[in-house]
Amino acid sequence: MMQFVNFTVALFTAFTMQARSAQQELPVLILSADAARDIKSEKSTDALLESSFQYSRRKADEVLKHPVTVPLPEDAGGGYTHEKHKRNYADMYHAALLFSITGDKAYSGFVGEMLLAYARLYPKLPLHPMRKENHPAGKLFWQGLNEAVWLFYSIQAYDLVKHEIRRKDRDRIEKELFRNMVRFISVDSYETFNKIHNHGTWAVAAVGMAGYVLGDKDMVERAVRGSEKDGKTGFLKQLDELFSPDGYYSEGPYYQRYAILPFMVFAEAIAQNQPELGIFEYRDNLLHKAVTTLLQLTNQNNEFYPINDAIKDKTYFSEELIFATNIAYERYKDADLLPVIRQTGRVSLTNAGLITARAVSRTEGETYNRIPMLIKDGSRGDQGGVALLRMPNASGTRLDALFKFASQGMGHGHFDRLGILLYDGDNEVLSDYGAARFLNVEAKDGGRYLKENKSYAKQSIAHNTLVADETSHYQGKVSEGSKNAPELLFSDFREDILIVSARENNAYKDVNMTRTVAMIAMEEAPDYPFLLDIFEADSDTPHQYDLNFRYPGQLMQTSFPYQRDQTLSAMGKNNGYQHLFKMASGKPGKGQATFTWLEGKKFYSITTLTDEDTELFFTQTGAHDPHFNLRTEKSYLIRQSGAKTHVFVSLIEPHGSFDPQLETVQNPDSEVEELRLVFEDEDYLVVSFRFRNRPAYLMALCRGETDEDGLHKLQIGEQTLSWKGAYLLTRKQ
Repeated sequence: MMQFVNFTVALFTAFTMQARSAQQELPVLILSADAARDIKSEKSTDALLESSFQYSRRKADEVLKHPVTVPLPEDAGGGYTHEKHKRNYADMYHAALLFSITGDKAYSGFVGEMLLAYARLYPKLPLHPMRKENHPAGKLFWQGLNEAVWLFYSIQAYDLVKHEIRRKDRDRIEKELFRNMVRFISVDSYETFNKIHNHGTWAVAAVGMAGYVLGDKDMVERAVRGSEKDGKTGFLKQLDELFSPDGYYSEGPYYQRYAILPFMVFAEAIAQNQPELGIFEYRDNLLHKAVTTLLQLTNQNNEFYPINDAIKDKTYFSEELIFATNIAYERYKDADLLPVIRQTGRVSLTNAGLITARAVSRTEGETYNRIPMLIKDGSRGDQGGVALLRMPNASGTRLDALFKFASQGMGHGHFDRLGILLYDGDNEVLSDYGAARFLNVEAKDGGRYLKENKSYAKQSIAHNTLVADETSHYQGKVSEGSKNAPELLFSDFREDILIVSARENNAYKDVNMTRTVAMIAMEEAPDYPFLLDIFEADSDTPHQYDLNFRYPGQLMQTSFPYQRDQTLSAMGKNNGYQHLFKMASGKPGKGQATFTWLEGKKFYSITTLTDEDTELFFTQTGAHDPHFNLRTEKSYLIRQSGAKTHVFVSLIEPHGSFDPQLETVQNPDSEVEELRLVFEDEDYLVVSFRFRNRPAYLMALCRGETDEDGLHKLQIGEQTLSWKGAYLLTRKQ
């Protein structure tokens, strides 16, 4: 592993940039002249290269049909001028690629003309008239982030065509456009440039690549080591602070997908220009882990798990992952990446894309392998984490659960400590709302995060977790939530059980929360895994505890009577409750309550322990939502009022099927016959469960000592339980 001090020495005593200067003609970033020639010669016999080339050619040829247009910035996200400036940098990038590969000067001429137009416009621009709340403004765009993205792509385009532009015009483009823009991003926007955040990542990557292309040592040093060149900010510090040792990005997978592009592309530019820095070896090959962990954070539809401020349905087919997987393969030769690359049907037209396409052509069509994983969060791996529980099932797919006990996730984090998600093959079984935002849809508040993102989507009740007294974790305050993270108590991954337990003692002043999630495949039915969920709340004072399960699909049946609410009143006044209609409620009494719903062509049931004080609610979003900003989604809420301590024990099972073509239904009813809490004291908790026509099982959990070598013994009726470690799963005698 290359240590941080080595980077300091390399930067300040061996800054060679391979003797490149502003006068050098050859490209210096991520597509070399040699690679461009090879792509041209090999694309006719390589399907990936050909499809990638044709993709860019269609885009480049289309822009040549229209005059260069560089409008005065006026609109917020989604508006004409915003989208036009975005299209312009994409158009220049694709045209530059086509020039590099084909040598057709029509493409380079287009790029040169566009850059000159921006060189005439940019020095005259004030700050954008449509400022984004709580974000520094740009000049071309309403937020400075977009300015950095524009430079990120445009400097790559310039790198590929600069030798075709007249010296006089090149001087003007470099001085009036690029150096002006670099100054705005790195000096005028000093705080953003030095911020440990995805906005800062885009800024330093864009400025650093501009430094390589312009032959400016100062730009590169500030990008890599921060404005003061002391290593307290800049690209290396971003790598240090934003990623855990496992490659988990603090803002979650949706923003890791977005930020992985500048991380990987700038790292590639560093490696091309300063190989002595060993950037891809930094922090024990961290960038490799960042890519592979991100890919694992997808469901079977290849969608990123929608935790934190995520726009749902974003997949690993996104442009960012095409670049990231190609570079990761080039640098680490990880064959596990090739199935993903093959699935995308394209590679980046870069040095890395060429190497990757050659590798794909030599392999067969494997599928990407997602595995059970425990992923640590925090720069030192001590800020909780995310558990991915995965087991194959009878339908040939998998049951997947995500257990989130991670840190706050900065400003994009949600208040969902100890929350879970559940997927069964293509079906989302227990869902997360994600973000309340219609990205770049101008009609919806200019594409911004809607106010309902804060009032509902971020709030704890919008997730599958426990809420005390209708108040979100950490009072819904990012500053408070950022002070602490949950604690991992224990985990164990075996063929028949995947179990993780975590504790959160700081989300409420006087409530300690512990959740243990176990995915179990019983010996009698190994192809039918299910989830056992044990959520403990402990306090010295009485509270109202609400355990929420958000579900898609259609209610089929319940084991308890309920009353429909005809007035559609809201569940509460604040903290997200004001956005939930109370659709129905019931009091099941002592025993167990089962709720069954149909999603897709499969049935699912939640069986939960209840007592005389338990209330059950069916809710739906839409209350106090005058502009219909919220999607209509449903929840099943289990409430325990006036309790100091309470243990929510739930068993979540997929079962049966519905075939609309054959008009047949199989096993539509839950098969859970018994679910009981059979023992509880300060040290242990024991749950029993039994499915129809199967033996009963006991799950014993240690509340105190969870060391894997700890020895435990407990008498349950006539059965003596003896075990080593934090838990025991055994047949009941």
